[in-house]
Amino acid sequence: MKEQVFAVDGIMCPKCVKKIREVLLQQDGISQVEVSDDYQSVTILFDEQRIINDTIKDSIETIEGKAFKIIT
Repeated sequence: MKEQVFAVDGIMCPKCVKKIREVLLQQDGISQVEVSDDYQSVTILFDEQRIINDTIKDSIETIEGKAFKIIT
C-alpha cells in the first residue's frame, strides 16, 4: 500500500469532501481517502498494483459537476 498526498484546488465545503470520498472509494485499489481540514489536500491510501497516480488524478479532476484541479 502507498500513501499519497494530492494538492487539490476547488474543494469548498463538506459536500465537496463527501463527493470526492464517494468517487475515490469506488475505485478498485483505493482503501482510504482523507481530505485536510483546510480543504487544500487529499491523502489517499492505495494499492499501487491495482491503481496508479494518473488514474487517481483523472478521477478527481473529472468528478461530475465539480471543478477540482490537481495542483502540481
